[in-house]
Amino acid sequence: MRVCLLALLVLLPFVPSPARAQQLVLESAGGTVSEVARRGTAVVLEAAGPALVGRREIYRPTPPLRLRHRWILVQDSTFGVVFASASGVKTGLDSFEGDFYLRSLESVTAVELRALVFNVWGDPAGYMSVTVLAERGAGESWAVHPRWRDLGAPIREHRTSIVWVHRTMFDDESILETDLEAVAAGWSHVTGSDFTGLAEEGLVRAVGP
Repeated sequence: MRVCLLALLVLLPFVPSPARAQQLVLESAGGTVSEVARRGTAVVLEAAGPALVGRREIYRPTPPLRLRHRWILVQDSTFGVVFASASGVKTGLDSFEGDFYLRSLESVTAVELRALVFNVWGDPAGYMSVTVLAERGAGESWAVHPRWRDLGAPIREHRTSIVWVHRTMFDDESILETDLEAVAAGWSHVTGSDFTGLAEEGLVRAVGP
């Protein structure tokens, strides 16, 4: 079993081993990052996302608020793809927008990223997914910026997201899927309540890359 360890601004070298944890870090945190929990091979991190924006007024842009997005990341090197920098979901003009910064630790063919979003009160406000046909080799970095609409929740009330690598397809077409244990820890951290599971029928797919 391998455990992801946090440090800032430096990617430490690692040698894969079934008996030792990989020394994995965020290359660029964009601010303070704290460890929320550890579950199995995963570590749950919290980072500050971009500032929220208030109500838009005609002919006058709304300045950013002091309140910032809360970005909760589930980091797990077992999946061959990790978050290289602080990543999460933010408020767009008419949609939810993802900022996902990824690095492949192994050669991968496809990656599915999922996210849970919560309003400023910590109430669940949406469950979303994006699948990326990656075809990336070990050590490659890339960014994904999907968009989601029709979540049935006011976009302007959004603040917090939990993001994770849900499934990975490796070069040999083997597939690894998360068990949601670390996601449950992030859920409890955000809401203060027990995790009750996720319904696939409530999953919203991305409308943009």
